[in-house]
Amino acid sequence: MGSDSSVHVERLLSEFNALVQSDSLAGSASEFLNEANGLVAAIHDSGVVPVPPDPFKGARAPEPEPDPDLFYTMFWRMFDRTPASMVQSFAIPVRQMLAKKIFRHCGKDVTFHHNILFSKGSNISVGDNSLINRYVMLDDRAEISIGSFVMVAAGATIETHTHPFDDFSVPIAQSGRGGVPVRIGDNCVIGYNAVLMAGVTIGYRCIVGANSVVTKDIPDYTVVGGVPAKKIGEYRPDSDDR
Repeated sequence: MGSDSSVHVERLLSEFNALVQSDSLAGSASEFLNEANGLVAAIHDSGVVPVPPDPFKGARAPEPEPDPDLFYTMFWRMFDRTPASMVQSFAIPVRQMLAKKIFRHCGKDVTFHHNILFSKGSNISVGDNSLINRYVMLDDRAEISIGSFVMVAAGATIETHTHPFDDFSVPIAQSGRGGVPVRIGDNCVIGYNAVLMAGVTIGYRCIVGANSVVTKDIPDYTVVGGVPAKKIGEYRPDSDDR
């Protein structure tokens, strides 16, 4: 794809706008969707995914690095919208193979459930025997490092992007974006719908309670919960098992 694809997109958008403005979409919906599906077919054939400009990039944000594996990222998302993605014995190995292609590192026997979202993939590392459950959001603008034997429950979000708010000469939405890494140690549990904010480090064998928002680092063997997350317990073995 390339300039031809851009022309195709512009033409389809123009046609769609005309259909909506003339209240004619109902009679042409199937035909339009068939044409729109041609965009996906072209991406399949070329392996190139067009990236639109970022309206929130701002003057201070660095240009995104080219990502040759963006096609595989998009394929993962499309695969998760097929009935085959519900057949765990098939879908989990497919995602494992894609992760080894896309991620910075993917360990052995990692379980990826359906509808996991991530931006690039190339900033994500996952250790052995970890599990990433359904509807987890991995905002990998900066590095996300997930250790071994980690369980990330459904709906959890790991954020790495930040917004500077100190330049009052521009709107906040156009002040640019940055990224700060997030690291999760081995043997951790990240609870249902928990949020890890940019820059935090989760220590060894920690538990983050459901619906918690973690804004600070968590030391080893600590249990946290709440908004913002606070220490609610700890457990230490007689001897460190690392």
